[in-house]
Amino acid sequence: MGTKRVGLARVERLLNNLSFPDGPSRLSNAVTLAGDTTLTAATHGLHPVVITSTATLTLPAVAIGVSFWLINGCEDGTLMTVSPNANDKFLIDAAGAAGTDDKDIINTAATAKKGDYVKLTYGSGDGWTITELAGTWVDQS
Repeated sequence: MGTKRVGLARVERLLNNLSFPDGPSRLSNAVTLAGDTTLTAATHGLHPVVITSTATLTLPAVAIGVSFWLINGCEDGTLMTVSPNANDKFLIDAAGAAGTDDKDIINTAATAKKGDYVKLTYGSGDGWTITELAGTWVDQS
């Protein structure tokens, strides 16, 4: 079984539907968030999470079977920060190097585009695996 690839045009169409009067119902299982939020597996896992304003999304402690798809649904130039739990890390960071505990990945305002996203999944007891990135992301220094 392979990985299903979703083209940028498809993601953009899905995100553009958020501006319709019926809003996120076009993404039948999407969760929309405005502002800083601590994610939970029960509420936000297994659903695309679409931010609608500048946000820092804090991940729960890493756990087997938990995954997140975090989408910047804002206009171009909107900051999105993804922060692991203080005791966790991204095993391989956005730059491709070994990760460090409690260091964020950032879709900076200078480079952010509507539709940028990150997909994360359980990697090990030490942290998260970034399975896919779209857009320009940097690591917290």
